[in-house]
Amino acid sequence: MRMNRCTIVLSLAVMLMPAAAIGQGDDRSGIAGREIGLRIFETMVSDNREAIHMGDLERFRASVFSGMDYDDDGNVTYDEFASWDPGFIAVAEELGRSKAYTTASKIVFAFWDRNGDGSLTERELRAAMSADFRRADFDGDALLTKNEFIGGFPIMVAMRAAIRPDL
Repeated sequence: MRMNRCTIVLSLAVMLMPAAAIGQGDDRSGIAGREIGLRIFETMVSDNREAIHMGDLERFRASVFSGMDYDDDGNVTYDEFASWDPGFIAVAEELGRSKAYTTASKIVFAFWDRNGDGSLTERELRAAMSADFRRADFDGDALLTKNEFIGGFPIMVAMRAAIRPDL
């Protein structure tokens, strides 16, 4: 398995997340998905700014695609997509929401697989993430703040809703 910089940083961030943030028995159990989202946001933003721009998203997308494409064939199958995870799976399992998480990941993959052939190309992922960026940019300023990213970027919304549908 190849590990690129973004994958390594994201993996380390999730591993360093306080165990209490994932635990079911405390008041913070619903916050773990948001904390993962914030860690993802922090890996995306450049130059210590407060928002993500399209260039940040493109760098992140290229890194993520490379990390997901385990067999280096230029296509990401659902199995490859599902195996690459920044930490949501552990939270879903801890909260007994694995099936809901799997369903959400299949829905996101289906939306991103524009031609429905069962795999994502870089072009499909670029188009999907660009559309998702625009959808999440509530104020239309071509920047995503933390709140816009967490509350509006479709994959973040889908994964958090699968983990904690009451939020």
